[in-house]
Amino acid sequence: MTGTTCPMFITVTIQTYNRSAVLAETLESLRSLRCPAGVEYEILVVDNNSTDRTPEVIQEYGGILAPRLRSVFEARQGLSHARNRALQEAKGQIVSFLDDDVVVDAEWLTAVAGAFEEHAAAVVGGKSYLIFRSRRPAWLSEHYEFFLSRLDYGDRPIVGIDRDLYGLNFSVRKDIVLQAGGFDPSLGRCGGVSLRSGEESDLLRRIRALGGVAVYEPRAVVGHIIPGERLRMKWFIKRAFAAGVDVEPLRWAEAGRACGSFVHLLRCCGSVLLSPVRGEIRSDVLFGKLLAIVGALGSLYAKSLRLRLAHDPR
Repeated sequence: MTGTTCPMFITVTIQTYNRSAVLAETLESLRSLRCPAGVEYEILVVDNNSTDRTPEVIQEYGGILAPRLRSVFEARQGLSHARNRALQEAKGQIVSFLDDDVVVDAEWLTAVAGAFEEHAAAVVGGKSYLIFRSRRPAWLSEHYEFFLSRLDYGDRPIVGIDRDLYGLNFSVRKDIVLQAGGFDPSLGRCGGVSLRSGEESDLLRRIRALGGVAVYEPRAVVGHIIPGERLRMKWFIKRAFAAGVDVEPLRWAEAGRACGSFVHLLRCCGSVLLSPVRGEIRSDVLFGKLLAIVGALGSLYAKSLRLRLAHDPR
């Protein structure tokens, strides 16, 4: 690979922790990736303390995807730490982050490269659909599929998009991201325990503040593999609470003041109480309202914690 002599060099990077089986599926999908003229790429896997067969999978695909694939080990636990390590190690001026449980469309790289070239983008996010590995539950409304990282803003590119772009399919200009300070290690998944996120939204806010342009490119498509354990009510409740915790610091950063989390919580509870009167008794509708309550509780918890620390910083 020439790397430094190509007009555009992209580092495709995957951060992984103890998901060797789905990692193999992601790497297998990259075998079909088509590379457009004038573009070169590498594949960088960051192993974030895996104790399963991840090293063996990386070694196996190191031969299959040679000479593009290489890997590094990141001992600091947490997705944001692993992503920041990828930024340090990346050879490309574009760094494309993929989750370790996605199936990548063959034309994905062409779409990403084209979006950066055509729109002078700082960030490019793409479309993602869901691949269910078990039966979809009746209580899961399509509206709440964003908790599973489904993203679809339509079939046309959106230049200067002010909405979220998801980390499972998230490409950035390395120089601007480093200028913005990289990913915040206090945000993002950690060790397969925490369901917190928000690190991409936080980074996007800082990149936009620097004048960077975010682009939604619908042709950059990945499928997100959804295992059975993520289709349980308990998982969604935990995820909704974590999302509420994540969104409150972003509200403070954007508005510079506290928001009406308690009022929002009361409205959510009132909506549930009025559901029988309105005839909204379907399981997906009621569960969606429950998730809204849980998210409001998470936001209220984060706000109370922030206020407590503000008054007693010890």
